[in-house]
Amino acid sequence: MITVLTPTYNRERTLTKAYNSLVEQECKEFEWLIIDDGSKDNTKKLVDKFIKENKISIRYFLKKNGGKHTALNYGIPKSKGDLILILDSDDYLSKDAIKLIKDYWKKYKYNDKICGMTFLRKINNPIYKEKIFDECVSNMIDFKYNNNNLADMCEIMRKDILLKYPYPEFPNERFLSEVIVTGEIAKKYDTAYIPKEIYFTEYLDDGLSLNWLKLVINNPLGARANSLLFQSNRFKIIIRLKNCITYDVYSIIAGMNIKRIIKESNMKFWSIIFYIPSFIVAVYLKKKYKKVK
Repeated sequence: MITVLTPTYNRERTLTKAYNSLVEQECKEFEWLIIDDGSKDNTKKLVDKFIKENKISIRYFLKKNGGKHTALNYGIPKSKGDLILILDSDDYLSKDAIKLIKDYWKKYKYNDKICGMTFLRKINNPIYKEKIFDECVSNMIDFKYNNNNLADMCEIMRKDILLKYPYPEFPNERFLSEVIVTGEIAKKYDTAYIPKEIYFTEYLDDGLSLNWLKLVINNPLGARANSLLFQSNRFKIIIRLKNCITYDVYSIIAGMNIKRIIKESNMKFWSIIFYIPSFIVAVYLKKKYKKVK
């Protein structure tokens, strides 16, 4: 079975679109697992209405607000599916999405070196455009980052692997990029890439993507950990250097001194070289985006 996992926070106004797309699925062999990250609107009342309609299998859990990554940590162990598709609460799926996932997974599920599948994601305001590709098995680090194919895609992952890679949680931080998990998984596993469009996104003014810079500045420990991941020698040198800079910047914003920054860097020499310009950037960004407590 497939689990469609939706972490949600105050998305009463958009959740119906996701629900309708699931009700319309050609294949009903899935569950919809909703993890409410402490919503203050009428999300629970709306989901109760969905459940009462009894059109698809729905399970709902309410937790204390902690950010999307904590909702995923909470939800993944509760999922019943062998595969997990993370569907954001303001997005929706094509009618044949579940059927395509099931059909394609038959080709790959016995390959223990494959962590899951990645399908295309259509975005109304894309930051990056995907490159044309044929169905293939590749490593995410090479396919997406080293080949500069940075478009958002729809990732379906094996539950047993996700359980081994929980999202790190940092005190008082409520945002963390999902690549911190998928990137670690990519160090050991490959992915099947399927050039089929099954996931649709419409960026909202209050969505995570459009507020990314403000979010990382106000959640610097998670952003710093993410930059450390990209310092791995599995990535091209230009990517590593860029993330050495961001590592320095986020470390400074987090209040760390230069000795700790250099000690914990995976690129110590370059962290020293970049420290002064990073300090200037950090002061500017902190002044512009940091929340006043």
